[in-house]
Amino acid sequence: MPSALLILGGFAGNALARLCLSRAFAPFLKALPLSLRERRRMAAVAACALGVPIVFIVAAAVGLGCLVIAKPLAATWGLGAAILFGAGFCATAVLCLRSARDLVDADTADLARDPDGRRPLLGAVDRSTPAWLSSWAWDLPAGRIVLSWRLVGAAILFGFATVVAASISFVRHDAVPAAMAGLTGGLLVFMLSARFHPLDSPVLRTAPLGFTRAWLRLARLPLQLSVAYFLLPAVAALAAEPSAWALPLASGFWLLALNGAYAVFAAYFMTSPFVAALSFLGSIAYTSYESLEYGRTVLIGFAALVLFLWHRAQRRYRHG
Repeated sequence: MPSALLILGGFAGNALARLCLSRAFAPFLKALPLSLRERRRMAAVAACALGVPIVFIVAAAVGLGCLVIAKPLAATWGLGAAILFGAGFCATAVLCLRSARDLVDADTADLARDPDGRRPLLGAVDRSTPAWLSSWAWDLPAGRIVLSWRLVGAAILFGFATVVAASISFVRHDAVPAAMAGLTGGLLVFMLSARFHPLDSPVLRTAPLGFTRAWLRLARLPLQLSVAYFLLPAVAALAAEPSAWALPLASGFWLLALNGAYAVFAAYFMTSPFVAALSFLGSIAYTSYESLEYGRTVLIGFAALVLFLWHRAQRRYRHG
């Protein structure tokens, strides 16, 4: 229960802080002379005003539940629940508010310059034509990576999974665990980092830019992240069982194929990455199930589905 309350408070704090920040940096406020500190203060006040009633609701719900089951000291349990929920709420809300950037008075060129004169972290891979497209898709300042608790948590989780899979491969002298972890983790990294909603933007659609080029630019950076993650367990698999070098190689080819297929699904759904991921995983599961009975010829149907979605996404990009 304490862990659940902390996690629930963390999710609520992050969601409300992001909502308040989106309103503090809303386009209709750009004409007002509000500094970054003032906008953060506005977002903090709004998050606090929304969070306090939620904390009271959590305390009342826990206290009432303890009262119903005749648990002693129901009020104390409600107060403890409020403290735990509030701690998680405040921690993630403060972290989210501190990671805000002033996007109101700076244009793309100014955002691309670092105050210390250093080049942006994503400058080497995100400045090709059209410039800063991946940063736009990720809602980031041009070329900069904004640290957040979600990014740190995902890095820790994927790193832990890599270490566990590599350890199992070394202990058993078997390349399968690390290779499968690289394939699965690389695909998840691509799915979590790929964003294709700029394809639905009139700004991009009216530019002299073809669908294929825009699609490749949006898939470029997530693909690099996916391959970079895949190489770590793949090297571990090769070191654990050098004679099974074909397994990491085959996993790499399958990773590229699955990443390309998901990129087509994400481009078709554009603004709904969750629906794209759900449809993609459902199609993969159904294809795997049917392949048990009809063999690999079922992959032809999956390839036809991918081509159909590509055609529909291309027509939507061109004609709206």
